[in-house]
Amino acid sequence: MEKILDQLKQAGAKIRDLWAESNLNRKLIFAGAIIFIVIAASVLFVGNNSVPYEVLYTELGEKDASAIVAKLDEYKTPYELDNNGTTILVSPTDKYTTRLKLAGANLPMGVAGLELFQTNNFGETQTDKKVKYQMAMQGELARTIQSLEKVKAARVHLVIPEKTLFSDKEELPSASVAITTKDETKLTPQEVQGIINLIANSVEGLDPKKVVIVDHNGNLISDNLPQKGTTTETLASQMAMKKEIEKEKQLAIQSMLDSALGKNNSVVRVSAELNFNDKEQTSETYTHDPEGSFTRSEHIIKEAGTGTTQNTAAVPGTDTNIQQYTQVNPNAASTSTTDKSDITRNYEINKTESVIKYSTGETKYDYLTVAILVNNAAATQSKLGDTEDAKITTIRNIAATASGLKENRPNESVSLKDNISVAFIDFYAEPLPEPPPASAVQKILNSPLTPFVFAVLALLIVLLVWLLIRRRKQQEIEEQEREEAEHAFETVADEEISIGDLLEKNLSPEEKERQKIRQEIEKLIEESPENAAQVLKTWLIEEQR
Repeated sequence: MEKILDQLKQAGAKIRDLWAESNLNRKLIFAGAIIFIVIAASVLFVGNNSVPYEVLYTELGEKDASAIVAKLDEYKTPYELDNNGTTILVSPTDKYTTRLKLAGANLPMGVAGLELFQTNNFGETQTDKKVKYQMAMQGELARTIQSLEKVKAARVHLVIPEKTLFSDKEELPSASVAITTKDETKLTPQEVQGIINLIANSVEGLDPKKVVIVDHNGNLISDNLPQKGTTTETLASQMAMKKEIEKEKQLAIQSMLDSALGKNNSVVRVSAELNFNDKEQTSETYTHDPEGSFTRSEHIIKEAGTGTTQNTAAVPGTDTNIQQYTQVNPNAASTSTTDKSDITRNYEINKTESVIKYSTGETKYDYLTVAILVNNAAATQSKLGDTEDAKITTIRNIAATASGLKENRPNESVSLKDNISVAFIDFYAEPLPEPPPASAVQKILNSPLTPFVFAVLALLIVLLVWLLIRRRKQQEIEEQEREEAEHAFETVADEEISIGDLLEKNLSPEEKERQKIRQEIEKLIEESPENAAQVLKTWLIEEQR
């Protein structure tokens, strides 16, 4: 560890020396390179190293947000605020534990409800309790309405008058509700009527007609609601059923076309008519066994006999005309024979009785129509057929199968060409939305000159490093030469230096040559005077000649 610290100290000292010895231009280049490196590192790594916070609570009221922030400060949990303070973000590791802690502290509270009765104030009067009860009821109703899927926020105001002994002076309670829906969706009449009934059944003596509901835009949505069993409600129900069937068939066709052509390459619309007439048909069918009859019951009567009949003859006179005095003529008697038979036979007959009840809302396929628009680009690339007519036939068959249309069905006159319309057009491509204004750093990074700037800065950094290395080597060479010079000076200082050697350094080459000849002559004179004299004589003789 100490070795590393020593190396760091040495490196710091070298950097300080290098900075002190550098000129102004080098200092500016070095400072600019350091600033650029710091900015680039901040832009590239700060975003990646930031903690990905997640939503803890959203759409909070001011009181709940303030209380939650105070608790987070107390828990020393890092957080961030968004959407003007209505959304609180925490790290994923603290998300669920923080929620449990805040739930233990009854946060977020929202609208106060029946928990108002958990604390009793000393000296509380009966009027205070009534007011507290009314506030608790308003809070509980608001919470219940907010639990609905489409409701984002709700406020309930109740007017509960005091009861009197005189019924003619008694006032009925009323209620007002303000609702804010999610994503500005609209409540259906059935949902509005459900909220009205919820409030009316929660307050004693409250008539549903005394409940007023407004949306976040101030529009009255509780007025002119269809009453149960009325024609308006029936029509609304029938229209809802019609739209549901159209939507179901449209999705069935659209999903198949999306698989064949790709998404956003086709548009499907379905129009259907339903039969809402109640109808019941009863039919009876009688059949007989062709192979033989089956006798269920049989009754046979036979009579036979012989008898004599006396004929009466008229006698002339008054007695003949009087019936009671009719006389029998014994000579007019006759004999008769009777033979009588009566047969009653009942056969078993096969009987079939059928009752047909037509359901309400049956689809009239004669009036079911489908319109399909197909993008030309997708149709060209698809393998639905070689020609346009073949492609139309394929798409028409797909739509017919998905929607339930079929030709030659009994009691129906369906023609696929008439009921299904297919057209190929060029879809309009919406222009891309303009991107939001970029920040200064983003503009710099997105600029086409940014790669060149990075390249230049990289070259400058490389050049700066090379200069530093070169200067360092030059300093080492100069230091080595200085050390060698110092060593040589110390070596020379120990030896004797003649005055001639010092003067010789200032002579020209010719003078040095003469000086050298003179030194040789002096040396010769000192070593051999005779030879030196002989040489001088020879020079003198040559000069005389």
